Amino acid sequence: MSSKGTILITGLNGYLAGRLAEAALRAGYAVRGTVRNLAAGAEVQKALLGLNCGGGAEVVHVPDITEPGAFDRAVIGCTAIAHLAAPVNETWTLEPSEVVRMAVSSTTGILDSALKAGLQLQSVVFMSSAAALFDVPPEPGVYSEKDWNTTSEPAVKELGRDAGGLHAYCASKTVAERAFWQFRDERKPTFSMTSIQATSHLSQQYSYFIGPPLVPWKTKEQIPYSLSNVLKLLQKEDVPGPMLLYESSIDIRDVARVIMWSATNPKVADGERFLCASAVGGAQATADILNKHMPSLGVAKGSPGQGYESGYPSTSGTIAFDANKAAKSTGQDWIPYETSIIDTAKVLLQYLEK
Repeated sequence: MSSKGTILITGLNGYLAGRLAEAALRAGYAVRGTVRNLAAGAEVQKALLGLNCGGGAEVVHVPDITEPGAFDRAVIGCTAIAHLAAPVNETWTLEPSEVVRMAVSSTTGILDSALKAGLQLQSVVFMSSAAALFDVPPEPGVYSEKDWNTTSEPAVKELGRDAGGLHAYCASKTVAERAFWQFRDERKPTFSMTSIQATSHLSQQYSYFIGPPLVPWKTKEQIPYSLSNVLKLLQKEDVPGPMLLYESSIDIRDVARVIMWSATNPKVADGERFLCASAVGGAQATADILNKHMPSLGVAKGSPGQGYESGYPSTSGTIAFDANKAAKSTGQDWIPYETSIIDTAKVLLQYLEK
């Protein structure tokens, strides 16, 4: 075990989790991760070992994260816990009330297990979502950690299956995070508790994350929705239309950094929500960046300079986000949007011939 301790990452094989594991190893921590599929966990282990940054990761098989006691074995001896795993990817097909139930069960489950981890446990960081900040349908405006979704839980209760997938997802994130804070208020644990609202976390496939993954996707079909604009442009398609809901994005490496900061600064981060949102670009901005920095690719030009603001501020757009709190608290600004797009494009180029 590292002298700094062990960080448990649930859902170790996720897009974000891989980069968080890398950040933890580079910071001198040992990594333990939970996975539903051991083969997927082995791929992450191999990738981490290849980085030569302090070893791989211990993998714990947790087939159902909603089961009581599912994390009891995984948490033992950990210094920090980052709960990233989502209980279900079928947000848009399951009964909305079941989506909410599973999200709450996995959240309260990891917290109940955390109470059994040992006195060395210093922090628990919960991966929430910007979906817990805005109502459905969203009102135009600039959202921050002060905001909460107030419409999705009532919609799920009143409309049942007719509430639809978006309400189901937003309700699951909102109710789960409220359960997280209720646990803190009622149980008063000795460890710190922090939540992260990323503008990108709309389920594994419909995330809005950008940035290079630790473990590349096996097929083009596995590439997240958030990267579809980059992929389409690399495939020489026309400049795509707008994304679902908003154009705000965040690099997974930035989210990993904020999670690590929260986990390793428990006294400062305790009781805080941190929104991660770095830029508002969109398809036209992406096309302009690729044509500027990688002109040999010959991607579509569209209408250069149109539809986005210079500098890609996260507070621009109809539905926007102010993430200044996280940047100020951690003392580090976000990765430049153009860097994120270029780094992402370099990874996606390998899929053009597949």
